[in-house]
Amino acid sequence: MTLVARHGALSDIGLHRSTNEDAFVVQPPLYVVCDGMGGANAGEVASGLAAQTLAAEVTAGRPLLEAAEAANAAVFQRASENAEQMGMGTTLTAFLLDDRTARFVHIGDSRAYLLRDGALEQVSDDHSLVGEMVRDGRLTVEEAAVHPHRSILSRALGTEARAKIDEFTVDLLPGDVLLLCSDGLSGPVADDALLLALTRSDPQAAAERLILEARRQGGPDNITAVVVRVDEAVAAADEEVTLVQDADADDDTAELPFVVVVDEADASASVADAADALAVTAAALHAEQPGDPAVAAVADATRRRRRSVRRLGVIAAFLALLAVVGATGAFFLSTLFFIGVDDGRLAIYSGVPAEIGPIPLHAVYRRSVVTYDSLSPTARTLVDEQELRDRSSVFHVSDQLGMWP
Repeated sequence: MTLVARHGALSDIGLHRSTNEDAFVVQPPLYVVCDGMGGANAGEVASGLAAQTLAAEVTAGRPLLEAAEAANAAVFQRASENAEQMGMGTTLTAFLLDDRTARFVHIGDSRAYLLRDGALEQVSDDHSLVGEMVRDGRLTVEEAAVHPHRSILSRALGTEARAKIDEFTVDLLPGDVLLLCSDGLSGPVADDALLLALTRSDPQAAAERLILEARRQGGPDNITAVVVRVDEAVAAADEEVTLVQDADADDDTAELPFVVVVDEADASASVADAADALAVTAAALHAEQPGDPAVAAVADATRRRRRSVRRLGVIAAFLALLAVVGATGAFFLSTLFFIGVDDGRLAIYSGVPAEIGPIPLHAVYRRSVVTYDSLSPTARTLVDEQELRDRSSVFHVSDQLGMWP
């Protein structure tokens, strides 16, 4: 049995960002999503450099994990050479189709999903503060979705010389659909809405639906979706196996460029046009003769809905303000570090040494093999004070403590 794949991909700036720091690669059999971080222009530099480096290394024949490690080295070196980009990094979630297997690499909180037989499964782990708390049983999935520090990453590409990158495989079956996406999609859009969009036979139509749904949910971040549908190739005995396309699929569905740079105005306009088309269609469905009681009832219902929408708009604005405050706090915490002790060993923590109730405002950023008990009294004092530092300063102190022998 031979499997063939069709794909669709789209990226959108969202409704609250001034730049798009996401990048994606569609270079069959390679598919990648990166979500940059670091502020100013550093985020888009990190994601773009990681995506381009990974694709170039895979094209040159390097295994996927080695290519991801090369991408990490490229981002880390660029940040080290440019003071204004220090501390930048990116998520990276990618897979390479290899016969009937998808080979994945993953770091950060972008996600990989598998839709199979009507069930949607997240196949990647979130490398974030709340992701670790969910896996440890300290938070539920529902609590993690609204946690104020859900944006703090515990692992990212390019933030240190060597990155711990997950590697795993998924055996594929006909009818499988794979989704790679940034948290601008997985955050605001519920799993049932993701599943519904992915059931579309045309992967590009599925990607467009996902972007539209994220914008409908407020579009708080950049939004990127890469959708790959796997089917069984059908060919006569004397014919070569060809790509199976649905009759309603666009001819260029499988011809998207390798690294896509989305024009922000065009992307916003295309989604807005789609929303306008939906509104026109709805209006046409209710176009009856003037004076028709049914029309009056519809008009009255419309007025009630508009009043409800206005009230919801006020509530949404308030919630958006809270989200901005939370995001600002999360970014601030992600720039702070201190040295502490984790299970008897020295560790660098991201965040501040404090808790809100049972919820810590910090997570382990990097662990050392050096134990606290092995330190001199003077060195222990340096650890005990838990002084807040920036990333370069905390690594300087960690070198003084001999944390990386």
